Amino acid sequence: MERVSCDRYPCHYPGQDCTFCFCPFYPCGDGRTGGGLADGEWSCGDCHLLHDPEVAAMVMKGLIRGEALEDIWRDLEKRL
Repeated sequence: MERVSCDRYPCHYPGQDCTFCFCPFYPCGDGRTGGGLADGEWSCGDCHLLHDPEVAAMVMKGLIRGEALEDIWRDLEKRL
């Protein structure tokens, strides 16, 4: 769901899914996401993974089922 009323919009790109404004996997430390170190801190600036509607739905379903973040992340890694 795109939230154009957010004062941080557009944080990545138009049409992004904003279910997760803040990533539950931060800092994932996985450069395959497009993220990387910037000034010694993990930056998600080029990561679109969690803003993909299919991925956001998959993560939300896992959280609702009570799955551990580590298990959900392992499923996400298959998409990288």
